[in-house]
Amino acid sequence: MEHLIKSLKQMNDRDWKILKIIEIGMKNHEWVPLDIIKRMSKMSEGDILHTLKKLDKFKFINRSIYGYRLSHSGYDALALNTFIKRDILKGIGNKLGVGKEGDVYTVLLSNNREGVLKLHKLGRTCFTRGKRYRDYLANKRHISWLYASRLTAEREYKILNELFPLVKVPQPIDQNRHGIIMGKIDGGVELKRVDLEKMDVDIKKLFWNIIEEIKKMYNLGYIHGDLSEFNILIKEDGDFVIIDFPQAIDLNEERVLKFDKIPGEYEINKEYYLKRDIGNIIRYFKKYGISEDVDKIYNYITNTDKN
Repeated sequence: MEHLIKSLKQMNDRDWKILKIIEIGMKNHEWVPLDIIKRMSKMSEGDILHTLKKLDKFKFINRSIYGYRLSHSGYDALALNTFIKRDILKGIGNKLGVGKEGDVYTVLLSNNREGVLKLHKLGRTCFTRGKRYRDYLANKRHISWLYASRLTAEREYKILNELFPLVKVPQPIDQNRHGIIMGKIDGGVELKRVDLEKMDVDIKKLFWNIIEEIKKMYNLGYIHGDLSEFNILIKEDGDFVIIDFPQAIDLNEERVLKFDKIPGEYEINKEYYLKRDIGNIIRYFKKYGISEDVDKIYNYITNTDKN
């Protein structure tokens, strides 16, 4: 990120213009030919080649005999530049973590609050795996990592806006391309990394508080779909937020996930994914002496409890 920030300061309008043209060209080309860049930019070939050399030096593009395309760093640069121009982002701090689908950084917002920047990065392997459970990507057979990453960020941002502040999730602040800026929970640590017995926390109450958030989420039309102790951030006082929603299941969508015998056909099995979320929470809290039944809690969340 340090190299990226240093490079951003050396970019000029012509550099951004060529970088954006390559981004647009990637909608129809794996590698954007020089002829297309010339036609769209209306610049001389000499000026274009000079700019491309500079972008290559910054590692914002990749080049081959077929043409040019954005690198992950180049896509990062475009998103960050937009946040800066919107007067949202003031500074970038430490990397908080590297997830399955992206990088997360602490950032300083223009109002001097701390926030979190998440840059979705779906590589070929991750995207192939992701297509199996993301119904919003499943029907798109030919899709670049760039487009897939943007769709994932857009979806997560949309879900956060629909859940916040009724559900304990990060506050959504802004989104551009594959990047999302969110509010930060001060002192929040992954539930996986803490010993609840050493904290001033009512463990049973915490368990049920998490279940209540799952229920609220369900009532608003969503199932997290990948909930576990790895994506719950908890503070010393027991307050928490649930994070990572790109794979969330929208109960209002017609298609639901199911591993079908017919390739390319995807349906959602909401019972399976909700029970898996519940089961993961029960499994984690079992070591603290809490024993609950998955089916009973499932019925409670879905308002089908017969008792």
